[in-house]
Amino acid sequence: MGNPSALAVVTGASRGIGRSLCERLAATRPVVALARSIEALADIAGPHPVVAISCDVSDPHSVSAAWARIRAEVGEPDLLVNNAGICDDGGPVWEQDPDTWWRVFEVNLRGAFLVSRAALPGMLEQGRGRIVNVASNAAFYRVWDGLDGFDYSAYMSSKAALVRLTEVMAGETAGRGIAVLAVSPGTVKTDMTATADAFRAMWDDDDVWVSAEPIADLVEVIADGELDVLTGRYIHAVTDDWRDLVARQAEIAERDTHTLRIR
Repeated sequence: MGNPSALAVVTGASRGIGRSLCERLAATRPVVALARSIEALADIAGPHPVVAISCDVSDPHSVSAAWARIRAEVGEPDLLVNNAGICDDGGPVWEQDPDTWWRVFEVNLRGAFLVSRAALPGMLEQGRGRIVNVASNAAFYRVWDGLDGFDYSAYMSSKAALVRLTEVMAGETAGRGIAVLAVSPGTVKTDMTATADAFRAMWDDDDVWVSAEPIADLVEVIADGELDVLTGRYIHAVTDDWRDLVARQAEIAERDTHTLRIR
């Protein structure tokens, strides 16, 4: 798998899922790793080059500067993984600090918008590209359905909006060689989940957690174009069988996007 001439860009690459994705993708293609802390990117390596660039995805000037470097030093990417994300402190809406709450949207949603906005002109010009937005099943949770304590309104709302943004971008780029998909990695132990009370209470329950391997497998499949026909869809890396999706993609593509969202 993989195309050694195809370039991948991963945001939020310094730790957790983003780091795992960089290490997996670097086995088959050159990678640009983006994160606010460039020092944390220094030891990411693979058989193919890994270029580390500092970037705050919520800042349009930082994104523009990073993309100028990518174009000048590496070239146009064929794959963008919008992985950067943060979580709010949880609790009822009326107890939330407005600036802290909105900061989650600035990273999770505005960040994906800004980086996609930077990447798409080059993808459109070369007539190919894939964008993967790392979403979450939290976008679809109903907090009154036995999910006591999972009231992270900013995180859940921003991930729901990211799924919607995925559908819109897929529609805007339809027929132009670009696929845009939203994926959920499942519940992975990361620095972010370690800070959330709802997850800390389950930290020692092995039945709750999954590794980053399924999301890495899925991103590789998307990078190789095997799921292009499913552009605009939401796929869960753990509970959805992507091999079955590949086998049924022609049938699935004929149906309405909303009825096909795999949950």
